Amino acid sequence: MARRLVRTTGWRTVLALFFVTSFVESMSMSHVFAFLPVYLQAMQVPDVETWVGVLSAITFVTGLPLVPLWGIWADRYGGKPIIIRSAYVEMAVLLLLGVSRSLPGVVAAMALVGFQLGNTGIMLSSLRRVAPDGRVGFAVSVFSVASSLGMAGGPLIGGLITGLHWLNLHGLYEMDGVLSCLTGTLLLTLYHPTGPSAAGVPGQPPVSAWTAAWRSLRFTFTLPVTWTLFGIYTLLMMARQMVTPYLPIAIERLPWHFGTSTVSIGMLMGLSAVVGAVITVLAGHAGDRTGYIRVLSLAFGVLVPAVVTLAWARHLALFTAALTVFSAGNSIGGAMLFALFSTRIPDTHRNTALNLIYLPLYLGGIAGPAASAGLAQAGWQAPFLGAAVLFAAGIATTVLTRRILSTAVPAEGAGASASV
Repeated sequence: MARRLVRTTGWRTVLALFFVTSFVESMSMSHVFAFLPVYLQAMQVPDVETWVGVLSAITFVTGLPLVPLWGIWADRYGGKPIIIRSAYVEMAVLLLLGVSRSLPGVVAAMALVGFQLGNTGIMLSSLRRVAPDGRVGFAVSVFSVASSLGMAGGPLIGGLITGLHWLNLHGLYEMDGVLSCLTGTLLLTLYHPTGPSAAGVPGQPPVSAWTAAWRSLRFTFTLPVTWTLFGIYTLLMMARQMVTPYLPIAIERLPWHFGTSTVSIGMLMGLSAVVGAVITVLAGHAGDRTGYIRVLSLAFGVLVPAVVTLAWARHLALFTAALTVFSAGNSIGGAMLFALFSTRIPDTHRNTALNLIYLPLYLGGIAGPAASAGLAQAGWQAPFLGAAVLFAAGIATTVLTRRILSTAVPAEGAGASASV
């Protein structure tokens, strides 16, 4: 039976549903990781610093082996159940975390997070499928800022709720669980796609999900465009992670503060994230009109002076402007890379590639802070200069690989060679 795609839900509705889903997920997870040390301390868990690292690692240990399979299962059974699965597992994680009163319950909840992963790539692939060709950049940009807003605004929202004693941390996590349940229910009732059939390829025997995942991974990583995009994204994430831990230090050294240091940090970082999100949406429009590669190069270009300014600015207005450019540049760079992944990888392997898109985030999250810790021995401003070098390398790599990035790759078996 031939594969058919029928648009039964408008792309704007799909975008709105995915935006809400991503925002709630990012906000909830930011609550988990931002307040986990305090949560463990309240339970009188010994060696909190050690357990925070162990619990963070557990989520990836349980989830990473399944990452390639979510795309294969989405191709076979449709993306909707895979996306909804993530929302309801997230609900279970947060409710379990909220009712936990001891370390074993927290460990079980964090281990369960691994089964929550794997929805972002499916949502991006589904959004690419329904969005008009001239609106892909806009749609992907709007979707990508949901995560940024959730991660930036989550600690502020959670801090306000708990600080005003509306809820304690148990109640906050339970509230997040209810919100995750609502997003899953919204997707269940309002998202009605018709994806490819699960009948497989005519004339070929069915293969196991693991075999299909391996074949898809092998083909995806034989494409030069895959390695190029992953390399550029790793540079972006590593540079960002070099700077982010030192932003609170830079803010504390400003001569102006509003209330406590935590309030000042929250206000400046939250404001820059919101303004940066708006700029990212506008950049998505520009990417559709002028090209994603051009906008990506521009994003790297503005990030270089932004991080240098953040290290030495002593005036509030200049620092805030640089922080806003830094937030927008990173968000725009991520959005343009998402758009390139969505348009340059063949549709037959897009779910696999997009599910692996956050591997550079994990690599950058490890390498960036490690490199900045070494550079900081020469002064807390040194990591900002190191990030500037990486952002400059991002510009060079994008320009030098422009031809590779400009070419869409045909699907395997449709003129593509495994050695392209």
